[in-house]
Amino acid sequence: MAAEYGYDLRDPVAQDDFVERVKTSIEKSKSSSITVFGKRVESLFAYVAGALGKVKLLKQEDSGDLYFAGDEVLAPDYRLTMYDGSQFFVEVKNSHFARPEKLFSIKKDYYKKLKTYSELNGLELKFAVYFSAWNLWSLLSINSFEEQENDYVIDFPSAIAKSEMSVLGDRMVGTVPNLELYLVADPDEASIIDDSGEALFVTRSVRIYCAGNEVIDEQEKRIAFYLMRFGDWKESETEAIILEKKLSGIKFVFAPEHQEEPNFAIIGCLSTMVSNGFRELTVKDGEVIALTLGIDPAAFAALIPDDYSGTGLPLLRLVLQSNPEFKIPNN
Repeated sequence: MAAEYGYDLRDPVAQDDFVERVKTSIEKSKSSSITVFGKRVESLFAYVAGALGKVKLLKQEDSGDLYFAGDEVLAPDYRLTMYDGSQFFVEVKNSHFARPEKLFSIKKDYYKKLKTYSELNGLELKFAVYFSAWNLWSLLSINSFEEQENDYVIDFPSAIAKSEMSVLGDRMVGTVPNLELYLVADPDEASIIDDSGEALFVTRSVRIYCAGNEVIDEQEKRIAFYLMRFGDWKESETEAIILEKKLSGIKFVFAPEHQEEPNFAIIGCLSTMVSNGFRELTVKDGEVIALTLGIDPAAFAALIPDDYSGTGLPLLRLVLQSNPEFKIPNN
């Protein structure tokens, strides 16, 4: 801005003008829901990539001055360095389409600028698309899109089938229903429920159950609590535990909405769970209250080791591989 408006950094008038222009810009951006939600999703991807555990270094690429003697270029949002040493660029996009057949598109002119920058750096470019209506992420190479005259397009089912999110560490997780959380009071402190139905309650211990069996291991308990908090299963039941007219505990039951197998159900994708955790702190009453957070992305991680073999919490982790040949069957 100093270069654009000819500011003298020693001039108080220039400083006041700078502050006023920044204030005006912030107010204008706040009034644009597309801008606000777009920047929030861009920040969200950094937390998703950082929490999934396969990214060693994530750097914001599209910041700072850019000088290039040639055609127009555009820096992608992020440069990712994986633990195996490989690198690639990621451009983050947001799609609000709720109808699965609706086409998400990328303009060819826009892609050309990103491609030029990527080729100059010798790195592959991928697009991370957040389908907000479905709360699902997809990581795509440009060859996953269908080429049209002015755009590259893809529908939601194809984006999910061709997604490469597994390279970031994304997994689909399942376990045995139901998951139960018990908040337990000290028997000596438990209060009698009065005539108005109220009682003083102090939680002194927490117990977690999976399919009726108590989860004892501390690591398994942390994972189970994470799945209950951020997974797709719904809180289907809340029950007060009353012993001798005293409120001794509170029971919360989390169960899948659609149970097709007797001893197994998917509880969600890890990337979706990270997104749910991020949403808790950045969205309130449907409005964005923060674009990013000053905390480590690991705070949103499920922390499920690669060699996990739990005893009280059985888990099935599905690694969804990209299917580049996927096509929607014709009716």
